[in-house]
Amino acid sequence: MTPKRTIPIHDPRRLHGVSVPGIGLQRGQEAREQAVVFPEPEDHLEVRGTSFGGKDEEAVVESNPRLLEDPTGRVLYIGDSAALSFLQLIRTYVESVAGAQNPFIMDPRRLKIIEHTITLPPNIRRTHLLPDKKTAMVLVDSFFTNTNGLMEVFPRDLFTVNVEKCYRDPLSVDPSWLCLLYLTFAIGLVMAAPKPGTPEESIIQKLLGEVSIGKDGKSYPVDRAELFYLDAKHLSDPSGFEDAGFWSIQALMLMSVYMLAVSRRNAAYAYAGMALRSAFALGLHRAETMALFPDAEQLVRRNLWRSLYVLDRFLSASLGRPTAIRDSDCSGDILTYRGNTTDGRGLEAAVNSCHTIGIILDTVYSQRKVSGKMAQDIADHCKGWPQALDPSLHYSRASPANPAQGIAILHVNLLHYHSIMLLTRPFFMFTLNKEEKMKRDTGQKPIRGGSRADRFGEACVSASCQSIALIHNALRGKYLPRRDPFVMYFLFSSALVVLSSEFSELYPHITVSSPSTRAIEAMKYSAENDPQGSRLHSILTSFREVVVEHRTHVAQSLDTNIAPDQTGPPQPIIPLSNERNEPIDTNIITSLPVTTMSSHPAPIVSFRTPHRPVTEPGFSWSQAVPIARRSPTHISLPEFGQDHREGSSRQPTPQTSWDPFLELAHVSSDKVSEGGSLVGEAEIDFESLWQWPNHDGTGLLPTGVNLTPGGTTLMPGGVLGVKTWPG
Repeated sequence: MTPKRTIPIHDPRRLHGVSVPGIGLQRGQEAREQAVVFPEPEDHLEVRGTSFGGKDEEAVVESNPRLLEDPTGRVLYIGDSAALSFLQLIRTYVESVAGAQNPFIMDPRRLKIIEHTITLPPNIRRTHLLPDKKTAMVLVDSFFTNTNGLMEVFPRDLFTVNVEKCYRDPLSVDPSWLCLLYLTFAIGLVMAAPKPGTPEESIIQKLLGEVSIGKDGKSYPVDRAELFYLDAKHLSDPSGFEDAGFWSIQALMLMSVYMLAVSRRNAAYAYAGMALRSAFALGLHRAETMALFPDAEQLVRRNLWRSLYVLDRFLSASLGRPTAIRDSDCSGDILTYRGNTTDGRGLEAAVNSCHTIGIILDTVYSQRKVSGKMAQDIADHCKGWPQALDPSLHYSRASPANPAQGIAILHVNLLHYHSIMLLTRPFFMFTLNKEEKMKRDTGQKPIRGGSRADRFGEACVSASCQSIALIHNALRGKYLPRRDPFVMYFLFSSALVVLSSEFSELYPHITVSSPSTRAIEAMKYSAENDPQGSRLHSILTSFREVVVEHRTHVAQSLDTNIAPDQTGPPQPIIPLSNERNEPIDTNIITSLPVTTMSSHPAPIVSFRTPHRPVTEPGFSWSQAVPIARRSPTHISLPEFGQDHREGSSRQPTPQTSWDPFLELAHVSSDKVSEGGSLVGEAEIDFESLWQWPNHDGTGLLPTGVNLTPGGTTLMPGGVLGVKTWPG
């Protein structure tokens, strides 16, 4: 029988999956002596020798700790699918290549998570008075505009009618409906992005610029959105009701969205869970319960459930936690849209993408392993998304003239691209890891021949570039909200992938126009008003500096070490789209210009070949075809109205929307155990992705070094050998 060791249940060594004798918790109180059974290391744990006080001890270190500390000192779980988890993995890789002496690695806040705390001035008056009607309508319009394509908590037309009634006779309004109204005000103000120079902008700026004069005569800023939120809770706090009604589910969902917008992710997760439990209690997840209600009410109930479904999938993916809704719980066509409005079609597309995300979370990230065959099966299940997308939601229809439609297009397409990225990101890291090891072994950059993992990895970078291009287009169109938590998360996730690709120069033909620069520009826009945006902008900026410094160093090394007769054009990789290895004509579009709507959409990214001409609008696997590696060149950007099929008289080749990246049957496979490409049946174990050359994969430091793995000084009571996390 395998011997067991015990440690106190509240000891940080237990929380981080590490057992180190002599290291205790120093938080003003001794750890409880209650013990838990802690097994000896098995396959997923590694035993490393280190030194504490000159004495060799054995430490059991889990290779990717998943606990972050919030401002109150709590430790919160963050799983593999989250961008923060991926950031830590990338930091491990960058440290193994470029060392720890840079701000990106030596980040003192890397083990923290931002959970924003708002403090109101002590003398602020809580009047619970409604704002004037014009201000109210601006905030309501902002709410519906900036949540378009993601949720429909209540129908806009009916809600607007109720607002009119409220202002005609405010004393007769039900407190529960007023609670919903104030929550709508709060979200509308936080996410507002009015057109510059309009009366709406003046109203929003006035609300954002409020100050309160304290007894000391000083001016204190007033967070009006937080006041709206507190007024809503004071009127009818839905979280305090044990027997929740339909309105309380709506309110809890709005509270969750508001918490996301103000960077309180754990609170958002908690409120969403409460809303879902109440929704289960009322039978919103079962189609057979709808027959008891009129058609109009059926639509409201159905849309609320579908909105909760989208929110659940987003929170699960962004925090790396289990989904609360299982697809098997949803009977009949409860997730299917019944209607003919743009808002409804946007939510329908979002639900379809979230269904894909749920499958990926359940089959890939919860198991912490993935194979090419598994990814192929998921891709086959999801092939019809681009064709099923309503034409009004195509990215080419985004226009500053219609911000509501532009936001719906942004949300819907970002969800789709994020599902692609989640599916392919492990393969991207697998390829990165494999190439880095080969470079260390041979001293040369390997020539890739188009393996299964390489194909998926390239798709990951392509989808990330698509996301950045969409967001940057909204920024240029001046309708991008500064504090949209969904857009901000997708932007950060995509930027990490792109910067990682730029650092490694894994797919330079995709990142030729440096999309990371656009990503940082968009994040800087959010950073001006949002603490979470400021933190993420700081991380991306420091990462970008490391990329520039590393690539400069590599270029200088090549100039020094390569003899003149060895210089020449780089060797091309075999294009995955061209089995006959014939020359290919390429046209890369990596940014979206802001123009009016067009009936002839052009692609964001399009790689065309004589044998695989583009036959579908928008991004799809068929258009992200790898091309020969070459030196970066300037790429001209067509307008939306430019037909991307021009100049091609070739006969279209039948293809599906997931070709060629996910059609792996024609790709030769090598044995993964021999360092080759990924076999369809072989699996990538997530633990293997933490093992890098010059890095032990555990975060342990050499003997005698009193630094954390990120390079920061070890805090009193800290645990040496536990990798820290980003904020």
